[in-house]
Amino acid sequence: MESLENSKNSQKYVEFVFYRVPKKNHESLLQLTHQLIELFKKEEVIYDCFGLNNVEEIPGFINITKIISINPAEEEIWINMVTYKDRQYRAKVVEKISKDKECQDIYAELMKLITPDTEFIVGEFRNLVRNY
Repeated sequence: MESLENSKNSQKYVEFVFYRVPKKNHESLLQLTHQLIELFKKEEVIYDCFGLNNVEEIPGFINITKIISINPAEEEIWINMVTYKDRQYRAKVVEKISKDKECQDIYAELMKLITPDTEFIVGEFRNLVRNY
């Protein structure tokens, strides 16, 4: 089986999840995210997490804060990018981790720490262009 480093270039299926996070819970959520990264790493899945860095307006573009409204003084927008080998592998991993007690506990804790009534914005994407 390919190592995680070698598989980074061959993986073609990505899931993005956007959600709102209270700034006061930033550190606690980071700790949970590190646990998720380790869980996914065991499945040879790359789990990245990003926080919105810039809310300035760029002519010709719609700022994400117009789509996902936040109070910038109190909240952040986070996005998870989870990269799988393919759609079938994603289904297999999701089925496996959904039965994992540790993963269930992390998810329950995450739901307590994100902004109440947050709706996750999710999308699955396949790679259209090889970048080598």
